[in-house]
Amino acid sequence: MATFKKKLISGIMLGAAVLAFAACGKKDDNAETTTDGKTIITLGRQTAVDPKLPKGDTYNSNAYTRAVDKKFNIKIKDKFEANGDDYKRQVSLAIASGDIPDMMVVSRDEMKELYDNDLIEDMTAVYKNTGSKAIKEAYESYKNRPIEDGTFNKKLMGLPATAGDLGPSLFWVRDDWAQKLGIKLDADGNGAITMNELHDLAKTFAEKNPGGTAKNTGIAIAPTVVSGSYGGSGYSAMGIGDALGSHPGFWLKGADGKIVNGTVTKETKYTLTLLNSWYKEGILDKQFGTRTWDDISAMMVNGETGIISGPWHIPDWNLFQAKEKNKDVSFKAYALENAQGKVETILNNPTGNFVVVRKGFKKPELAMKIINLIYDDMRNSPTAATDYPEIAAYHASAVDGSTRPFNIEINPATELLDTVSDAKAVLDGQKTENDVKYPDTRSLIKTLQTYSKDPAAAKSTDWATYTSRIFGVNDVLVKVRNEGLLTEIDSPFFGNTKTLEEKGADMDKLREETFMKMITGAKPLSDFDNFVKQWNKQGGAQVTQEVQKAVDAK
Repeated sequence: MATFKKKLISGIMLGAAVLAFAACGKKDDNAETTTDGKTIITLGRQTAVDPKLPKGDTYNSNAYTRAVDKKFNIKIKDKFEANGDDYKRQVSLAIASGDIPDMMVVSRDEMKELYDNDLIEDMTAVYKNTGSKAIKEAYESYKNRPIEDGTFNKKLMGLPATAGDLGPSLFWVRDDWAQKLGIKLDADGNGAITMNELHDLAKTFAEKNPGGTAKNTGIAIAPTVVSGSYGGSGYSAMGIGDALGSHPGFWLKGADGKIVNGTVTKETKYTLTLLNSWYKEGILDKQFGTRTWDDISAMMVNGETGIISGPWHIPDWNLFQAKEKNKDVSFKAYALENAQGKVETILNNPTGNFVVVRKGFKKPELAMKIINLIYDDMRNSPTAATDYPEIAAYHASAVDGSTRPFNIEINPATELLDTVSDAKAVLDGQKTENDVKYPDTRSLIKTLQTYSKDPAAAKSTDWATYTSRIFGVNDVLVKVRNEGLLTEIDSPFFGNTKTLEEKGADMDKLREETFMKMITGAKPLSDFDNFVKQWNKQGGAQVTQEVQKAVDAK
């Protein structure tokens, strides 16, 4: 118990934690076997608002839990179920009380806290002896970075998810508008446009108002300006910054080999200078700085802006709303070239969350076996559809991934590129479905074929899938990679430090407010050096030292 006492909590929090888990009954949860010999596994379950489960199925009893039971004689019981921030709160309560489920998915910071308090199992031997070849190869495709991120003092304390969101932030252009105005982009067909092309397009859209709305702008950017994740880069200026060699928010190795944050480089000053000139010219949203994310989404849906920045998958969760309102909407994606004709981007953090196992659980290897089953056998076996018909039915009806015991993904680094390339080859008649690398590519092929047969009658969700995979992945991400245009910069550090935990929010606020003012002209660009000094004084210098130390220790 001495190690657990490292975690100080108030009497109120402790009381809340006890109440939160009283209903589960610690003694029964940790019994580990049922009367008929099944191994009991209690889970912390991250749920979805609408999991799309078939009638009669629940998180505790569904196709995945039944497959796990059949394979390993396991009874899964959810110790708690929660969505979004509520899930994080439940995890925090579990850590605070010391009464955690047998298995749950946590962040790296949460895993570190569990490790410091000796609450989770060392999974080093489990991974070495039980991990399947395909799962290990998936991690190796990221140079084993996920495994390194899950390791403390040479002990693997959690089985990592992968989160390698591919490619640069793209510019999604209203192609129906471009055609209407006779604008031709990407004349060389390499999937990328120049900064001048982007500028001229935004200017034309602003002046010609092809949407015919009372309010119109060339390009809109969220007040945050930048994003620390390419998966969350919608409405940001990350693509513009990348083309200018600026990567604010990301840790980089400078020319001298020392760690520097892209927030305070001269390239970031160049980016702010460019955006300021666009703001003065009127092609950047005149209300920049006051528009919320929802405001820009409404502008996109209502036809008030025709250039949207974001990752390859933004049609799936955002752009499809415009299609639902107007069936004539069409988008095409383009990367942005730098002055050397290259497309530069930061390699995103390849590590997602982690599956951890309660200290003292008698069969920790079951966590690895479940991962092998769901993320290898069910996905890579050529007979998976017949071996697991219930799972195939779930895929066909888009049942949410949270219904799996662990709501994570484990994918090889190039799986998306391989999957889409194979699907496109099948659509073009160059391959058959039997030739695809990954069996679950076949479900994507069916969606793409359904859309291709009758685009006018297709659902907006099928349009989104086609648009993201064909126009985003195949026509841009695959193309710039195959043509040797892509330069991927490996950030040496993703994670937290002591000072970053304490002062990171204030540092981000300073960056956001300063960038906003410099773009609008409320603060002179000549003040950038003073901003750097203030950022360092507010914690940046200390954080940089801590990150340098962490990188040097690897």
